[in-house]
Parts: sequence; structure tokens; C-alpha cells
Amino acid sequence: MRSFIFCRTYELLLNGGTPYEKGVEVEPSISRKANIGVFHQMITLRKQPQLLVKLRSLNTRSKDILNMLPEVLVGSMCYIHLLLFYRQILGDVLLKDRLNMQNADLISHPILSTFPNLMEQPDLMDALRCAWAEKESTLKRSEKRDREFLKSVFTLVYHSSVFPLLQSALLPAYRWAEEESEGTRWRMIADFLKQNRERDGALSSLLSSESLHRAFDITEIMYDFLENAQKNSS
Repeated sequence: MRSFIFCRTYELLLNGGTPYEKGVEVEPSISRKANIGVFHQMITLRKQPQLLVKLRSLNTRSKDILNMLPEVLVGSMCYIHLLLFYRQILGDVLLKDRLNMQNADLISHPILSTFPNLMEQPDLMDALRCAWAEKESTLKRSEKRDREFLKSVFTLVYHSSVFPLLQSALLPAYRWAEEESEGTRWRMIADFLKQNRERDGALSSLLSSESLHRAFDITEIMYDFLENAQKNSS
């Protein structure tokens, strides 16, 4: 049985304690200071920490994209068009490009092998989103309607923007909520994308003696769909 949620702003009171405890207030001192009057109770309620969740309806383009993605998907809406490209490329490789459905050999495809790792690094996802938006703005209307052409262009953008950064030995490891590390990563990512724009691609940056990369690992370019299927089923 499905229940509908209306598009409006919801105010959710935050509780303290562990996830297994109920009725634990975040700031017990606020309720202790409150009197029994209705007016004071209203003021006390407003002082309690709250989480505002705003639900709004989707536009037609977002609905079309979500219709081609899994029913349950947790993540940012600004990345769904990138996820759609990944899903379409994955479908093409598994259903169209393999010799037969029983073939379980490793698949040479850098996007499929590295995109899941990219999803765990929001700053690199933002870099890919910006690079794709910049490239998409230069495409003709007829080109934007050609799905096969868009996938080929997306592949080029991916290889020239975030793929080299994933293998960079100079880029610090992603650590959530570490301001110094995040700031360093943002500067390096922004500088790399700027150089790509100025030099019309990432080739010169990749061949530069100033660019250091990790030792080559076959997992950078090889996709093992059997291993990924086992991970998803476990």
C-alpha cells in the first residue's frame, strides 16, 4: 500500500540520545525553563532544534530522467543526469557490446570501473557536472537530441576532466568535513579544469612533468561485472 506525501515544508523535531532511544530531548534545559502556560509551550517548541524538509514537484526533464533510474535512489538531484549516462553506458556494454550473455571476461571500460569511486567524492562529481554543463552549452539542439552522440561526448568529457584526477598522486584523499583537505582539493581541481579549458583538453596536463600519477593498476580500466553483482546482492 502506497501513501502519498504532499509537496510542502515539513518541520521535524530533532531528538537526542541514540537511534534506539525515544523521547530524549536535544536541549533538556529549554523544557525545564518552560512554564505550563500554552503561550510558553509554543515558545519552547520553537526553541527546540528542528529539521526543515521541503518537498517540491519535479519538472518534466527530471521526471524523464528518474523514470530511467532505479526506484530507490539516495543522492543529490544535481547528479541524476550523470547517473543516467553511467546507467546507459553500463547497459550498452553488458547487453550490446559483449559477444554473448555467458561471457564473463573483464571489460575494458574506465568509466564503468571508476564511476562508483567517483560517486564517493562529491567535489569530483561537482567537477564532472561543471565540465559537462560547459560542454553541453556548446552543443547544437539536434546534437542534444541524439542520445548516442551525447554518450560519446560525455565519455570524452569524463576522460578529460575527472578520470586523471582520480589517479593523481598529488590530490589529497577525500575526507568529509576536513576544511583544510577540502580546500586543497578544491584548488587543485579548479586549477586542473582551468588548464584544460585554456589548453583545449587534458593531454598537455597529463604529459607534463609536474603531474604525478599513482602506479598503474589494472582496476583503473577493467570492469568486473560479476564482482559488482556479488557486492550488490550481498
